[in-house]
Amino acid sequence: MTDWAGVILDPTGDADRGADTTLAPRLGSLRGATLGLLDNGKPNGSVLLGEIGDHLRDRYGVREVVMYTKSYFGTPVDQTLTERIVQECDFAIAAIGD
Repeated sequence: MTDWAGVILDPTGDADRGADTTLAPRLGSLRGATLGLLDNGKPNGSVLLGEIGDHLRDRYGVREVVMYTKSYFGTPVDQTLTERIVQECDFAIAAIGD
């Protein structure tokens, strides 16, 4: 089984077709976990993510919700930001607003 800790998958379609695309294992529980929310910077993305964070905190016991925002919606997320998310969070969700 592949160790997925710290691995960010790129959904843009430029991935090597021969790459391992095995899904990352699910967390056993969200209770006590830190959630990272990645807003792409478009209108309403942060609103949607905020609601998701509140729901996961209230219903599933997520301990902390940390919001991150890309520098510009039309470019990939900076590698330093993805590294920060991996270091600071147990799992992450990205959203597109408009």
